[in-house]
Amino acid sequence: MLEKLYANQFKMIDEGISTRSSKIIQPIHAAIAEFIRSNSNYKTQALPQSEYTFVGLSGTKKVDIAIFDSANKLKGVIMFKGIRASYNKNANNYYENMKGESSLFIDCGIPIYQICLIPSSIKVGNKFEQPGINHIQNYSNFNTTKPDYWNLLKLGIWIFDIDYTNYNISYSNTIIQNVEDTIEEGLLNFIKLMEKNG
Repeated sequence: MLEKLYANQFKMIDEGISTRSSKIIQPIHAAIAEFIRSNSNYKTQALPQSEYTFVGLSGTKKVDIAIFDSANKLKGVIMFKGIRASYNKNANNYYENMKGESSLFIDCGIPIYQICLIPSSIKVGNKFEQPGINHIQNYSNFNTTKPDYWNLLKLGIWIFDIDYTNYNISYSNTIIQNVEDTIEEGLLNFIKLMEKNG
């Protein structure tokens, strides 16, 4: 279901809805939040209800999906990026932003799940662009720089084949190292990470 919501984003864009519109962004955030609630004892806060603003040691950050225990203690956060436009041009920015915002939560002992969905072929005007695999593989470098530090970061980077005619979607054959087969499996493992973190 989460995958189909991602495909629907491209349909809405082709229908003239802005890439920044809440109509595009909110449905998948709400679906992820519902999946967490349905598969755990945690509560969530996400749009369209309201955004959660995290105040860290070195700054603040609005959170896509905030996850709380029954005592309203923040147990984890999910940041979602669904790439819908030119990826190669912005690849370094995506990588650096993910790294920086992850540090904000890790410094406070909060697990963070960075979910990034990337089309195998991105429509740019009337042409199609294939994202460079070298850019995508950068994400696997997080855990090799400071392994202990990044223990609270979970990465979910998936590449999808999208049929821009019927807006059908399927997981690409391109595999990202240490990433589960499906988004749902990744979310279940993030629940386990939060539980393990106490």
